[in-house]
Amino acid sequence: MTTSKRVGILVGGGDVPGLNMCLKSLIYRVIDEGFEPIGIRKGWEGLINYNYHDPTTYTNNFIELNKNMVRAIDRSPGSFLHASRVNPLTVPYSLVPGFLKSDRARDEKYDLTGHLQEVVERLGFRALICVGDDDMLKHAAHLSQKGVPIIAIPKTIHNNVYGTDYTIGFSTGLARSVAFIHELRALAGSREQIIVVETFRINSGLSTLMAGFLAGVDRVVIPEVEYNPERLAYLLQHDKQISPNNYAVLVISDGARLTPEKADQYAPRLSPPSRAELKEEKNGRPLTEGTGKASGLVGSGMVAAELLGYLTGEEVFLQPLTYLLRTGSPDGQDLLGATNFAIMAARLLREGKYGRMTAYQKRYNLTDVPLEIVTQGVNGVDVEQMYDVEAYKPKVNLIWAALEE
Repeated sequence: MTTSKRVGILVGGGDVPGLNMCLKSLIYRVIDEGFEPIGIRKGWEGLINYNYHDPTTYTNNFIELNKNMVRAIDRSPGSFLHASRVNPLTVPYSLVPGFLKSDRARDEKYDLTGHLQEVVERLGFRALICVGDDDMLKHAAHLSQKGVPIIAIPKTIHNNVYGTDYTIGFSTGLARSVAFIHELRALAGSREQIIVVETFRINSGLSTLMAGFLAGVDRVVIPEVEYNPERLAYLLQHDKQISPNNYAVLVISDGARLTPEKADQYAPRLSPPSRAELKEEKNGRPLTEGTGKASGLVGSGMVAAELLGYLTGEEVFLQPLTYLLRTGSPDGQDLLGATNFAIMAARLLREGKYGRMTAYQKRYNLTDVPLEIVTQGVNGVDVEQMYDVEAYKPKVNLIWAALEE
């Protein structure tokens, strides 16, 4: 094992409230433990783009960090180190640097795991500390199994990382979702319409379901359960009729799917972008952000809004929340969570405990777990316990899993 004090720190996936607080706390703590933190720009891309035969590529991809450099970053949103969603196992030709390209076809994917391992070794990193979402940490787990010393910190507004009941950004994202939904009620009520609120495309409907529950919306559609647009339209019209202000609110995860027979039936009624969305979903487009939608802004919310408009004969208003949930100041829970996870990661580093992920679990509170646990599933909706499939609603006994046995 190397005796180097150099520790690489990188971020992958989307920005979340509390991310820079985590980075600041982590860098301070790593320095206090006697290590030298090296920031890696744009997540895995920083390691991919470094050519150890060309020293000039070092400053483009790495930052030698000190306390003064990060003193005020906790006051700003975003990611101080920037981030990316590239998967080192399947890097598209366009993202492969010239010095790593071969004569293979342009549509082939590159597995650059070996290059990353060699960069970590040549730069003398004692370890990598990866702050990331579900996808990023699965790649980190793969590298860990290959022998790269890694410590992981989970962060995502979706709270879908398997092995932990809390991820940095979840609390603020949830609160902002509820606040935005309440603000949109005024618009829906004044126009006496059904309003469709779309959240991020993701493989778990947990954050969407909780937001809908806490905001008291009429119906929620999640990726775990396919929906029938005719029944959904009937239920929302009923909700609208019994509302004193004659409106109804639907919250839907981008990634929610129609039942196959209804998708085939109603595809001709949709606009070309929405038909393309249905086709991609039918062909199994991954339920993750950043997968490159053909039409850019079209998602499951657009499909639902068009179908509801057709079936009800009324105008339906669509509002995606998406990136608005990543902005704003972190709440107290995410400030505490970010700081505690940073302290735990630095402690694992000091003790040489690699292949671990910081976690919050209902039985053990703050703890650490084997990193490979993230590959074993998704922290999603327990449909039987938390969702009324016939009514497209959260069950009334839904409580945040982290607070209950």
